[in-house]
Amino acid sequence: MEDKGLLEKIMNEPQPLPRRVPDYMRGKGGIWYWTGAMVMIAFFYEVVTGLILFLYYEPSNAYASTEAILTIPYGSVILTTHLYGAYIMIALVYVHLLRNLFVGAYKKPREMQWISGIILLFLTVAVAYFGYSLSGDVLSSDAIDVARGIMDGFPVIGTYIARIVLGNGESVSLFTRYEGWHIILAGLILVLFAMHFFLAEYNTIMPDPKRNAYRVPLVDREEKNYKPWQPYNLYYMAQISFFTLALIFIIPSIVAIIPHVPALFSPFPQVSPTSPLAISVPPYPPWFLLFVYKELDFAISAVIGPFWASVLFIGLPLVYLLIIPYVEKTPTLKPTRRPIIVATGVIGVIYLIGLSTWGALYPGVPVSNVVALLFFVVPMAIVIPLVWYLANLIESGRVKSQNSWKIYVLMTLDGFLAVLSGYSILSALETHSLFSTISMIILLVLLAISSLVTYSLVYGVKISVPAKLSSRGYVVFSGIYGFLAIAIISIISVIPPTNTFNQSLYGIGMGLIFFIAGGFIMLYRSHVYNE
Repeated sequence: MEDKGLLEKIMNEPQPLPRRVPDYMRGKGGIWYWTGAMVMIAFFYEVVTGLILFLYYEPSNAYASTEAILTIPYGSVILTTHLYGAYIMIALVYVHLLRNLFVGAYKKPREMQWISGIILLFLTVAVAYFGYSLSGDVLSSDAIDVARGIMDGFPVIGTYIARIVLGNGESVSLFTRYEGWHIILAGLILVLFAMHFFLAEYNTIMPDPKRNAYRVPLVDREEKNYKPWQPYNLYYMAQISFFTLALIFIIPSIVAIIPHVPALFSPFPQVSPTSPLAISVPPYPPWFLLFVYKELDFAISAVIGPFWASVLFIGLPLVYLLIIPYVEKTPTLKPTRRPIIVATGVIGVIYLIGLSTWGALYPGVPVSNVVALLFFVVPMAIVIPLVWYLANLIESGRVKSQNSWKIYVLMTLDGFLAVLSGYSILSALETHSLFSTISMIILLVLLAISSLVTYSLVYGVKISVPAKLSSRGYVVFSGIYGFLAIAIISIISVIPPTNTFNQSLYGIGMGLIFFIAGGFIMLYRSHVYNE
């Protein structure tokens, strides 16, 4: 019998929402089931702070109004956390995508769920680009110029597309359009989020593949020991929500008080494009578009133009991701039996991180076609046979591992850290500088740790889990958490929001409060629900 269409199935076979949930969603490694929820939390924070910022933003005076936000009470906290909230959201989207690629979450019945996720990735980067460009600083001007070059290169209708997106060439028209597109894309993300999460609930969570012998389709079947969504998942979601908000507050607030932060990571606007100091600022885009800028530095990009270079380096990978569910139809979810998909995922991450690092170190420096070709060919020549070899080792039983997808993720990190370590060693030997030596040591330590974790996963090294906290311990730690929260609130409540430094301290304090709140819920769950 033919499979029913998705819409027909939804209409004729309604499912209970929300479902009862298994314990392993909240157990060791359960956080991987929640990366999408963390993206949603970051997005909602972006919506709230974005609405506040729009009350003060003036498209007719983009740069001055952005700078003015820093002078209002707590404006610095709102602006910097809004920027880094977007950064964290994008990073989480990448993590969510990578995890689902390796575990095979694009397979039946989740094809449309996967496609909506890829579209959400594109919309998230796009809305972040328009928001980033609203500041009107020199980096915003560079980003707008690159976008104009790409749109102008669109065959036949490029001029019209540029006019629709960029306006009539005047500053007011430009930033009014960018503000409008920022809002429109955020609205589209909200609608697509609703669809994506409905499909995630309707198709059920993707259970532990071992429960179904890694066979497709993998659908969660409710069992008697499943627990209600409330309070079990509700408390867990509150926990990860507080931890996510803690990151959004703490990271930019710390960066904001560090002197001489590179423009690439600064949470504040740079100088105006009309300032004499603008020439000293490297042509950096936001970090999540560094790979695009670097690809436009390739010699071939100068020949075919920015538009076709974008199609080649951005469009084709997106098309590949969109068609994966319809191309890779093996009836298994084992990563070791999908080595090509896994290898392309590993290679894609290496390309993304490598190009971004390259763009950060050498912005605007032209790259010959030979060097560009080597950059793409060498990782491919190493990763594909290595993934195939590891897959054969695991499949043949010579190496026993139940964490193959984690191994491939760590392989990606190992490869990237190895490249950076090699570069840092060369730099330390050539320059003999303290900075290069310290960087080399840190990278080598990180590479050693990552390699040890990879080894432990390959050979099944176990990590012991601590015993359940006693009632006395629960009372003691709860008291400590409460005391710390009250102390922090008392301190930050008397900090006058008169300058960015004070506001950054306030942001750190708020982040610590969120962290404590998440820790208290985790403590409560451990004591009351033994989770």
